[in-house]
Amino acid sequence: MSSTPTMELENRIRETEQAVLADGLILAVRLGDGVDVLAACRAAARGGIRVFEITLTTLGAFEVIEELAGDGDLIVGGGTVLSEEDVKGVAAAGGRFALSPVFDPEVVEASRRLGLLAIPGTGTPREALEAYRSGAEIVKVFPSAALGGPEYLRAVRGPLPQIGLIPTSGPNAENLHEYMAAGAIAVGVGREVFAKGADLENIEKESQKLRQAMDRIRLSS
Repeated sequence: MSSTPTMELENRIRETEQAVLADGLILAVRLGDGVDVLAACRAAARGGIRVFEITLTTLGAFEVIEELAGDGDLIVGGGTVLSEEDVKGVAAAGGRFALSPVFDPEVVEASRRLGLLAIPGTGTPREALEAYRSGAEIVKVFPSAALGGPEYLRAVRGPLPQIGLIPTSGPNAENLHEYMAAGAIAVGVGREVFAKGADLENIEKESQKLRQAMDRIRLSS
C-alpha cells in the first residue's frame, strides 16, 4: 500500500529538484571494474560537475554514493534504479535522487516515500504522462538521440508542457544548446567525459567543457 510522504520529505525532494535544475547537468557515472570511480568523479567535480548519477551497475556504487554525498557541494543519486530494494540502497547511502532507464510506478512511489527525487525513464509521450500522473513531475527521455534528439523533445513538449524533460544519451557540449532550446530543463551527460581510455586530466577537461557550455546558455537566456 502506498503512503503519502511527510512534509519534511516533500520539502527534501523539492530542494533536490530545485538544486538539480539550477545546475542543469547530471553526470552519469557508469564505469567498469579496475577504474578508480571516486578519483574519476572528483576529477569531474574539479571540472565543474556538481550532480552525479552513480549507476548501480558500477562496482561499489553505494559506497561511492555515500562517499560523495559527504561532500556538501555535490548532489549525488543513483542511476539504473530498477526496484524498491535499489531505492532503499540509494537512500541508505545518502543519495538524493533515483534515476531509471524505464518507468516503474513502484520505484517512483518508493522514492517519494523515502524522500528521493524520482526521475523515471520514458521513451514515449504516453510513458511520460503515466510517470507524471504517478507523481514524477520530471522524467528522463531515454535514449534521446535515438528517439530523434532535440526535435523529438520539442514535439513532446508541445502537448505536454507541464512535464519536465531531461534528455540523456544524446546531449554533449557541442549540441547542448539545441537540447535546451528544444525545452530540456536539464540534461544527462557522461559518454564524452568517460570516453574509453580517458585519464583524470581528460575527465576534468571534458567536464569543464560541459560546465562552460551550460553556463553560456544560462547567461544568454
